[in-house]
Amino acid sequence: MVKVKEQHAPLLRTSERGDFKRCPWLWDQVWNQHWRSKREPTWAWFGTAIHKGLEARYPRGDKRGSVEAMLAAFEESIDKEVRRVYTEGGELDEVEVVDGKELGIAMLRGYVKEFGEDQHWTVLDTEGTFQIDVPHPHKQKTMVVYCGTWDVVVYDKVEKVYKVVDHKTRKAFPGNWEFYSINDQAGSYLWVAPEVLVAKGIFKGDEVIEGLVFNTLRKHLPDTRPVDSDGLARNKPIKQHYHDALDAAKVPYSSRDAIAVLSALANQHGLTVLGDVSKVQPAALYHREEVYRSPEERVTQAQRVQQEAVWMSLIRKGKLQAIKHTGEDCVRCPLFDMCQLHEQDPEAAWELRASTMVKRDPYRDHREAMEENGFEVKLNG
Repeated sequence: MVKVKEQHAPLLRTSERGDFKRCPWLWDQVWNQHWRSKREPTWAWFGTAIHKGLEARYPRGDKRGSVEAMLAAFEESIDKEVRRVYTEGGELDEVEVVDGKELGIAMLRGYVKEFGEDQHWTVLDTEGTFQIDVPHPHKQKTMVVYCGTWDVVVYDKVEKVYKVVDHKTRKAFPGNWEFYSINDQAGSYLWVAPEVLVAKGIFKGDEVIEGLVFNTLRKHLPDTRPVDSDGLARNKPIKQHYHDALDAAKVPYSSRDAIAVLSALANQHGLTVLGDVSKVQPAALYHREEVYRSPEERVTQAQRVQQEAVWMSLIRKGKLQAIKHTGEDCVRCPLFDMCQLHEQDPEAAWELRASTMVKRDPYRDHREAMEENGFEVKLNG
């Protein structure tokens, strides 16, 4: 077993960085003071299960895991728990609530149908847990121990480059994907992955990871409308559509026949009858956004982690206040009720926190994963 020396610098997770930039007050409550909801949020529960399914789909090597293994891993993760998942951004911009198990199975089956066996990828590492010391920009000391887990590292045999693949689930896809070109979370993997993969014996030391693949699945059930040869969704046929199809095939019928009779007659003669092309076509369910980072951009990622760690340290020491960053997205924050009450009565907010939340180590799963991979991880000093 490889032992990691006792940590006196705090851990810093990739998701933690996102919370800090979203709202320092949220970060202080969740990551600094360790307050967590008693029940795991549905979005986290569902996203974890999808990741477990895709982990089974991408074992190391050139061969993909079976669909059965992928679905079994997903179902094992949800652990027979029944939850409803909100979906949006569908054909008519509707909001639906669907069973999480049904949705996840449909999404994963559709994913395999969309991307097939990904024969151009050789998988080098899956669910790679890592941690790496981040030095202070001006002092001879470690500021934080940066930690996390990347989803998949692959070698693209067609482009002949190494890539990090980051799985994501979203309610809706953005209109513009360009913001992923400066995404911090996956971008930081390009900085740490080569060194960690050398330590694992996967890289020799001169390899460079150039590409990022944001492998995105939209939380929505597949569109069930029939499609034509051009892949366009069609509406339900009306009588005139059946009349035209039967006339073209020279099949006799009565104009007084009901649609059910006309449909049966068309089926009897092997005719496929479609309605008009729908004005609203189904939105994409899967998207892979690929970006490439230069060596200079990887250095920028490291510097940004240092800068954020400095801010966090000042808040921990009481030299800066953890201010709130308010906006329209606040209503989606798990701490919104407590935050709203805190604006009126801080003491009442702390009472609400004590009754609805628990203290839980936000790095526990990381430590457990490191130990499973042959490392002994000590608690922060």
